[in-house]
Amino acid sequence: MAEDDRNEQSLISMFLFPKTGMGIFYKPNSEETTTWSKQDEVSMWRNVIVIGFGFMFLFTAFQNMAALQSSLNQSEGVGVYTLAIIYAAIILSCMFLPTFIISKLKAKWSMVCCQLCYTLYIIAQFYPKWGTLIPASVFLGFAAAPMWSAKCTYLSQMGTYAARIKGYDSEAIINKFFGIFFMMFQTWGIWGNIVSSTVLAPDSDDYREPTDRQIEENCGPHFYADYKHFDDDAEHTVEKSKIYLLAGIYLVFALIGPGLILIFLDPLSRYGEHERKNQENKSGFQLLLATMKHFVGNKYQILIFPLTIWSGLEQGWFGATYTAGYITCPVGIHNIGYILITYAMTDAVFSFTFGWILKRVGRGPVFTLATLLNLCTMFVCLYWTPHKGDVHYLYVFAIIWGMSDAVWQTQINAFYGVLFAGNEEPAFANYRLWESLGFLIAYLMGNNIQSSMFLYVLVAWLVLSYIGYFMIEILEYKRTGSFSLYPCTGGRNPKISKDVEMK
Repeated sequence: MAEDDRNEQSLISMFLFPKTGMGIFYKPNSEETTTWSKQDEVSMWRNVIVIGFGFMFLFTAFQNMAALQSSLNQSEGVGVYTLAIIYAAIILSCMFLPTFIISKLKAKWSMVCCQLCYTLYIIAQFYPKWGTLIPASVFLGFAAAPMWSAKCTYLSQMGTYAARIKGYDSEAIINKFFGIFFMMFQTWGIWGNIVSSTVLAPDSDDYREPTDRQIEENCGPHFYADYKHFDDDAEHTVEKSKIYLLAGIYLVFALIGPGLILIFLDPLSRYGEHERKNQENKSGFQLLLATMKHFVGNKYQILIFPLTIWSGLEQGWFGATYTAGYITCPVGIHNIGYILITYAMTDAVFSFTFGWILKRVGRGPVFTLATLLNLCTMFVCLYWTPHKGDVHYLYVFAIIWGMSDAVWQTQINAFYGVLFAGNEEPAFANYRLWESLGFLIAYLMGNNIQSSMFLYVLVAWLVLSYIGYFMIEILEYKRTGSFSLYPCTGGRNPKISKDVEMK
């Protein structure tokens, strides 16, 4: 018993205080390129957890504050415009900034500095005017692509390095890294909705329920984003003190994120950062060409880009159109928080679960399941309008959509890491570019067309996305003789980015 206690204490000490130091105290070890100790194993998992917590704290603040923009900052539409500007800036950022920023600051410091740009958006909420929100949105949008690319680069490179040293399958390790990360990351919806629901809870419930006829004519598949709430004579405003309290809490969360990464995350140089393709000494225009060349010159990148856009489309539809047309419109805004908490919890749990399942059944069945879940949900939403007694069905749909989103968020990221190993920065810049375009399209379509038409477009695009994915699997089968629609056999570390470039 005493021996077990000592072993446990040793692991805890190794996790918190490794001999070579950690985070800002890390010092390179000359043996790290040839040996792999228990201490290295613990440090590797600690780094995954640190990144997960860092992003979870940051997006608990940002995502929930962004979700409230259309309600808190309605004057002249400034709140909605900030979201559009953020994703427009992200699209521009994806074209030329990730490789440049990461080559100059390296992966760790890119995450820290870019996360600090997010805090400007939270600070602007204390004085939400055009002159504060718009510049903060631009800074945030430009920082987003390098931040996410640095995160993906860090996890992919660390997984590839560990797999080579230990003789393991890099795909399995990278999948596990992304699964754990997104399991932690997706909990932002839980904590953020708890905070906002508590702070913004009304002093009295003056919600007036719509009639069945009003619901049938205006909600569900008949929903338009510019509809007027049925309770037109009630002017709902939030007290300034509550907004300041909410912004203050979220600002603390937003600062904890980069603080954790700064103090506790090891530099990627510990895991062979120098091994990646050197992108330094290039101008911004050259880096833009490199990012675009990665798209037009790589078969797999072309085939996977519809699925990447789908990742943004499905999140944008659920976060805007579903919550407004299927929750707020028929059953009231006070139900949104709890339904989104259910969605976030499902997303977090299955982000980890599907990584474990994928190791046993292969990538194909998992992608197919997510596709079928999305298609079934959308077909039901096309012909069903929820009423006052159907709240429990809205929870069911949130659970189903959370399960499928867990697949898209974890496995598309991991798929990129495997497909484009050694060339992560332009690859993940493309990922963030096309996903952001999906978000932008979702917001524009959700504001200008009926919900049913939006769903028809989503169904068609998801089918196209799955076809593109399936073609990748066929090409991979022809190239290697292994088909990931079946369980992974391990031991394979494809360098596809070099093999499939168009000549």
